[in-house]
Amino acid sequence: MILSKEQRIAASILFGLTFAVWLGIAIWPKSTATIEPPTTPTNTKKSWSERRDSIRLADSLRYAQWTEERQQRYDSFRLVDSLRFIEWSRVRQARYDSFRRADSLWHDSVGWFYAAHIKKDTILNLNTCDTTELQYLRGIGHFTAKQIIRYREQLGGFYSLQQLNDEPLAKFHLDTLAAHFILDSTAIQTMNVNSLSIERLQRHPYLRFKQAQAIYNLRRKQIKLKSIEDLRSLPELTEEDLIRLTPYLRFD
Repeated sequence: MILSKEQRIAASILFGLTFAVWLGIAIWPKSTATIEPPTTPTNTKKSWSERRDSIRLADSLRYAQWTEERQQRYDSFRLVDSLRFIEWSRVRQARYDSFRRADSLWHDSVGWFYAAHIKKDTILNLNTCDTTELQYLRGIGHFTAKQIIRYREQLGGFYSLQQLNDEPLAKFHLDTLAAHFILDSTAIQTMNVNSLSIERLQRHPYLRFKQAQAIYNLRRKQIKLKSIEDLRSLPELTEEDLIRLTPYLRFD
């Protein structure tokens, strides 16, 4: 293809302009500006931290409120239960007292009636008889017999028929049957004051804890107690207490 003169001139001008532009771009100094990497804003992290703290605070407040409400409900239920228990105890005690009065009247009448029908030669040793033998006496059932034997074991034996009127046996009204009992004083089990502990001493029905403690402390001071006279210096023991305790104490 043969270009005309005008086309050749236009092509030359176009080529020169293109070359000039390329040469200008190559020679022109490049810009030294650096592109900084995009920075992550700290507002997001800060706002999340604040949000997390607020959530924790709200949870703690909710938990504290829930705990307080739960404690109030528990206290109210406990108060209602205690009031119900007090009322139930009062009613139960009133019923028990009424039954006990009726039972006492029945024992008085029946005990007097049975005492007249027991054979005159029915005599029991109160310190050696068992529950079966006690039930030979009309007016003494299985429960009463067990209570007599239990109290006898706690005492170590009876030394007087008046002990049948002690508090643990007073409700059975055994004084109407006292004529059918004898006592063997040799069967009484005594306690060695110089070797027993406070716990063992206070198990006796005639000794309270403070009295047992006073005897134990006196024994530690004097090393050994010799007789019942050594106990008269204790203010915790009255003369009546000493009389009741004398048959059950020994000083080995």
